[in-house]
Amino acid sequence: MKRFFIFILVLVNIFLLVACDLSQPAEPSPSGNDQNIDNTNKEVKPQEGGQLRIPVQGLESWNPLIAKTTDSVNFLSLIYEGLVGYDSDLKKIPKLASDWQVSEDGRLWTFNIRKDAKWHDGTSITAEDVIFTYNILKEGVLNSVYQYNIFDNDNILEIGLKNNDKYSLFVRLAEPSSKLLDIFTFPVISKDYYESVENIIKIQKDLTKAPLGTGPYKVAEEYFSEDQESIILVRNEDWWGRRPYIDKIIGKIYTNKEEARKAFIQGELDLVDTMIVYVNNKSVEEDTKLYRFMTNYYEFLGLNSESELIKDPKIRKALAYAIDRREIISKVYLNNAQTVDVPIPSNHWLYDNAYRLYDYDIDRAKRLLKEAGWQDLDGDGILDKTVDNQKIELKIKLVSNSGNDLRRDVLSLIKSHLELVGFKVETQIADMETIAKDLLATNQFDALLTGYYLDNALDLSFAFHSREIVEIDDIEDLDEIDSIPNNFIKYRNSELDSLLDLASHSYDLNELSAVYQNIQDHMTRELPIISLYFRTGSLLVNPKLYGIDKPSQLSLYRNIEEWFIAE
Repeated sequence: MKRFFIFILVLVNIFLLVACDLSQPAEPSPSGNDQNIDNTNKEVKPQEGGQLRIPVQGLESWNPLIAKTTDSVNFLSLIYEGLVGYDSDLKKIPKLASDWQVSEDGRLWTFNIRKDAKWHDGTSITAEDVIFTYNILKEGVLNSVYQYNIFDNDNILEIGLKNNDKYSLFVRLAEPSSKLLDIFTFPVISKDYYESVENIIKIQKDLTKAPLGTGPYKVAEEYFSEDQESIILVRNEDWWGRRPYIDKIIGKIYTNKEEARKAFIQGELDLVDTMIVYVNNKSVEEDTKLYRFMTNYYEFLGLNSESELIKDPKIRKALAYAIDRREIISKVYLNNAQTVDVPIPSNHWLYDNAYRLYDYDIDRAKRLLKEAGWQDLDGDGILDKTVDNQKIELKIKLVSNSGNDLRRDVLSLIKSHLELVGFKVETQIADMETIAKDLLATNQFDALLTGYYLDNALDLSFAFHSREIVEIDDIEDLDEIDSIPNNFIKYRNSELDSLLDLASHSYDLNELSAVYQNIQDHMTRELPIISLYFRTGSLLVNPKLYGIDKPSQLSLYRNIEEWFIAE
């Protein structure tokens, strides 16, 4: 039987459930609601020195491979680095690798390790450290958020030293892959320091042994404060990158995000990230800087492609025009979301704003329904159609999962929107197991309101490729179903299948961009789903802190070397 996945996808995203206040940079939305706010209006020259106070939640280990919360991932990113990183547009850039080359057939990659990159004890990092870290993740025993695309990845055939050069690493693939660089964004740990997976497990929660990384900051000689409530980092003077301006970073330990938010309001922290909108919060000082962030939390209406109603493209387009996403975002998310028409966040370099097509247009929705043959035959406000001398109503069944107040409220609004254009709407809220077993597997739904957490390494095959469809006849025991299957909408389209296959193998950026142009064109033209929005978050910053430039979701301190404190 094929595998089933819950909507918060793959192991790499498990820790997001632990720390749900996750943020990612957002460009201003079409509605203008997501603009960054800097009330200081000052041009300040960078200044050396000072200390930065940041929140830390859920730090249980110095080993970055074991990190489970966003705070711990971000905090440890100050200490550790990967071969590859992301820039502000989520393009891959060199980090511990100075550069890389790929063969013409895309099956052999070579990474050159920076010779000026050193561990915090002064020893050089080598390709052997990268291989060691990769093999640890390959074993899959740490339940690491970074082992996604490594554990059970049969496409990576071999990894090793190139020509026995400890500063050169090769990776041999069975097939070309667009995700290889994304895979090697995992933080590298020292082979000599950790020795083996058994030793990693043995010392995983030992915070008394100082960590050994390569990043721009390292732990101070006395790295815990006297009250044991803060962790002290100091500038790594031997870092291979540009020397950071800030001397010291104080990681203040909190048990939850609410404590951290209160600490920021009370002036005990210099920044805090949150999924709660603070623009109108009077407890925040007027000169506080606010940065809006796009997250990878994507919400959509999954359309059952085997529903007779949904098969009509005019119905799908009418649904898209009838849903007032601006009202949903305003009333439910307090403007803390951004509309999209494709499952790609607007801050991703592959996103094309030209495919923002379906703004709210009730007249257009009504016109499409009329063109599809629906009209109100009896004056009751519900559209009808005569089929085989029998009048049928324009009826649609919308489903969503229980335990999510936001989706419950969104479903209610969507119901009201569709009723305005003549739909008779039935809604059902149920647990995921019931949805999967009683509704999806048996096609007892027209549309499912749900969401994905999408990885930076875009690969939409799991949701739309025909090979991911699970047929009820292939399921030996329906009682085994307890989560939502991939491609639950049962979308079959050879054009999209070919595009998704091509995208997964396209390692050339120009080719990949062209393929995703076609994917976005297909998604907006055929509408297998109705995209709603990506959620956004906020970063609140002390007005004295400067230099922040579009921090990414799991690298809040992406350009920390450019940050400075102006006194």
